[in-house]
Amino acid sequence: MKKLVSLSLFITLLSACSQTEEGKTDLRISAPGVKQIVLEELPANSDPIAVDTLNSEDGNFEITFPVDSANFYLISTDDGMRIPFFSKGTEQILVELEPMVQEVNRGYNLKGNKESERLQLINTSFQAYIDQVDSLSILRQQYQDSANGQEIIRRTQKDFENIIDAGSAKYLGLIDEDPSNIANLFIFQLNIYNNSFVRAQDHSDYFNRVDSALQVAYPHNAHATTFHAQLEKMREQMAANEAMKARQDAIAVGGPAPEISLPKADGTILSLSDLRGKVVLVDFWAAWCRPCRMTNPQLVKVYNQFKDRGFTILSVSFDGLPNQQSPAQDWQAAIQQDGLVWDNHVSDLQGWNSSAGRTYAIQSIPYTVLVDRDGNIIKKEVNPAELPALLESIL
Repeated sequence: MKKLVSLSLFITLLSACSQTEEGKTDLRISAPGVKQIVLEELPANSDPIAVDTLNSEDGNFEITFPVDSANFYLISTDDGMRIPFFSKGTEQILVELEPMVQEVNRGYNLKGNKESERLQLINTSFQAYIDQVDSLSILRQQYQDSANGQEIIRRTQKDFENIIDAGSAKYLGLIDEDPSNIANLFIFQLNIYNNSFVRAQDHSDYFNRVDSALQVAYPHNAHATTFHAQLEKMREQMAANEAMKARQDAIAVGGPAPEISLPKADGTILSLSDLRGKVVLVDFWAAWCRPCRMTNPQLVKVYNQFKDRGFTILSVSFDGLPNQQSPAQDWQAAIQQDGLVWDNHVSDLQGWNSSAGRTYAIQSIPYTVLVDRDGNIIKKEVNPAELPALLESIL
């Protein structure tokens, strides 16, 4: 059982400490068994900055250090403990570590300001969740080869999900209590095996509430402004993801294929709808794309086999990358070299910014879409090897 923390140290220190000097923080630490402590400042946009290294024979440490602006700090002990705290300056921070007990994580108690006390709560609760998950991992290992191993895996997976859910409820509750507490920024970083407790896709309102509150409470704090900038980027990414999902939904199998209208090499515009009445394989490719070039011989073979039965290919090139000196020449040379004898070759030579690529939400090439005579999508991402059998069933 963990030893309960006594407040006697804090009573002693509080009675012994004089008024803190303006713009400086008095840090007092009791750490039985610890001989050395490193104090670091945690800037928002750079690596930790060393403040001082303290040595002690009796485990008691004291330091007064200047605080130019409100910031996070980290105490690291020589036995591996890491204790974050926050300071605005002109205050006292008191930390007491529990005595080391074998095979038990050492706890600590902290007094000073509400931000640091919240950090302690976040830190200790997160460690408790990690301990619970570690216990589940040990249980899995013990029974992985047993007759009911699969059942243990299923149960422990459910237990793991319950731990994440419990942590989510706890940390969301903390934000509800005090959204302007800058220690909330640590909550958004907590995860176990990449499973975050507070997730942008599920809890965006909490991100927004903390951001709004910090903009008022800490308008010039680097951590708050950095979080605001990161949140802006996250919002942009979420909007882009939603837009991409909408585009992907628009090209659902069975639905109409979105229009493509792009210039051919001679500058004339060719549209997908111009090929209505034929089964069309829309092939997104590029001269610089080696996998595309490797599949071209198969496409040539399929085209020659089915071209007289109402089948054709619309090749949409993604040439036009910044590192291509002559994208138009590269495009035409690849058509000749690979023997792409059909006439339907189009490109706006914008590389990944191709308007057709954006319409079809293309993330990688080669990418193919098979369209029927009426302009509806039959299949997406068609493997050239399966194309002959597919066309036999259609034509």
